[in-house]
Amino acid sequence: MIRSNLRLRALIVSAIAFTFCASRPSAAQQDHPLSIGANYTYLHTNVVPGCDCFSMNGGGAQVEYGLRPHLSLLGDFTATHEGGITPDHYDLTQFTFAGGIRYRSAISFHRIQPFGDLLFGVAHTTGSLSPDNTGFGSSTAFAFQTGGGVELRLSRRWTLVPVQADYLLTTFSNGADNHQNDLRISAGLLFRLRQ
Repeated sequence: MIRSNLRLRALIVSAIAFTFCASRPSAAQQDHPLSIGANYTYLHTNVVPGCDCFSMNGGGAQVEYGLRPHLSLLGDFTATHEGGITPDHYDLTQFTFAGGIRYRSAISFHRIQPFGDLLFGVAHTTGSLSPDNTGFGSSTAFAFQTGGGVELRLSRRWTLVPVQADYLLTTFSNGADNHQNDLRISAGLLFRLRQ
């Protein structure tokens, strides 16, 4: 009799514990949304020393994981390219891989919300105008990116980013000051995978 009571109590405690644990992931999913995004990117660069600067076009992808209501972890990958930069048709392709944080303002205007990013990572270039060309036509350097923009919530899952402007610092060796100050402007869409 005592053993059956102990077993019944153990079964009830196990059921309560299982119910509690099973309900935790859905709460965590609500607290920590996961989003992916894609964008068009315009980059105005001075990666080549002494140049008049030139523009590159491309796109990128983002992954965002919410930590708190206004703070997220952000991963960003961008690729831009320009051909025919010089009369000899030199070209340049630049990739940036960066991670950091995104902060959304607590103040929003209807469905419009401002945000700011702070990211660190690496930049990689290929092509005939790649800085510090080693004969393989590529170079890799530190990258720092900061800026912000606005989001327009279209639905529960879709968000439009009509404009984002960032300062992009890279440290490619160029025989002069060994850093580049670039302007990056982008626009794209975010899709929330998990609420």
